[in-house]
Amino acid sequence: MATIKTRVTLLKELLALKEVIDTGQIQIAANKNGIKHSNMSKLISDLETRLNATLLQRTPAGSLPTNATSEIYSAIETICSTLDKIEQVTPEEELTGYISVMVAEGLVGSYILRELSRFYALYPKIRLDLLTNRQQNLSNIEVAVVDAKSNYQIPGRTLFRLCTPAYFFTTQEYLDTHGVPRDIDDMLENFDLCMYQSYLNIPECSFIAKRARKLNTTTDSVGLVFRLIRDGDGIGLLPAWMVQQPPKLIRVPNIDFEYEHRMIAACSPKLINSPKIRAFIRFLDDFCKKHNIPVERVC
Repeated sequence: MATIKTRVTLLKELLALKEVIDTGQIQIAANKNGIKHSNMSKLISDLETRLNATLLQRTPAGSLPTNATSEIYSAIETICSTLDKIEQVTPEEELTGYISVMVAEGLVGSYILRELSRFYALYPKIRLDLLTNRQQNLSNIEVAVVDAKSNYQIPGRTLFRLCTPAYFFTTQEYLDTHGVPRDIDDMLENFDLCMYQSYLNIPECSFIAKRARKLNTTTDSVGLVFRLIRDGDGIGLLPAWMVQQPPKLIRVPNIDFEYEHRMIAACSPKLINSPKIRAFIRFLDDFCKKHNIPVERVC
C-alpha cells in the first residue's frame, strides 16, 4: 500500500505535468510556480519513470503531450477539482491567521485601506499586517500590491496586473473660478497642478515637471493628490477609476493626454494555495470589479 509520502510525491509530479501541458513549456510552468527549471523537469522525468511511459514530447517549440498522456490528464483534472472543493469546505468566517501585506502608499493603497472594514466583516478571524514603508525588507511579505514601475522588490509570484488610464482631472468649481485651459501648454503655463511624484519620474510624464509654472504640490501619495484636487486646489493626473467615487471629479477639457498606469499584485509562491491568502486575493478581485479596474490575470 502506498505511503503518504509516496502519494504526496506522486501528487506533486501529476500537478507539475498539468502545469507543463497547460503552459506548453517547462520553463514557463517553473516560473509560474516559483521553482527552478531543473526541478520542474525532474518532477516530469520522475513521473515518466514511475509510470514507465513517455508523457511529454520535447520540441524546440515547447513540450507537447503524447498519446499516453490524455487519460492521465483527465484524471489530474478530477484531482484538481476535488482539491478545489476541499479548499472551499472551511467557512469563510472561520478562516484564521495573519497575512503580511505590502500596499503601495497612495493609489490603490488609499482605497484598499479604506475598504478593509469589508474584509474584516467577511473574515473576522484574519488579521492583516499592513506595510507601506518602501524601505521595508519584503523578503517575508506574503502579498504585495504595488506600482509596476516602482523599485519595490516584489515577493514571489505575480498573480495579476491592474491597468488603468490616467487623465488630468479637476472640479467644476475650479474651472468656473480659473477658466478652462485652451490646451496642455496653457494648462502648464497658467493653472495649478498637484502631482503624484512617481508620475513625474517616468519619461511619459517628466515633461510636466520641467514645463509647469504652477506645480504647487508634489507628493508620494496619490491619495493626497486626490484630496487636494477634490478640495479645489488645482488639476492633477489621476487614474480613471479613482474619480468614479463621489464627489465627482471631471476630466479637464481640451487636454489630449493619457498615461497608462500599471500595478501588480504578487504573492509568495509557497502560500498561493493557502485559504487565507486566497481569501485576500478574492477581496482584491472584488475591489477591482467594484471600481471597474481592468485586470490581467497571470495565474
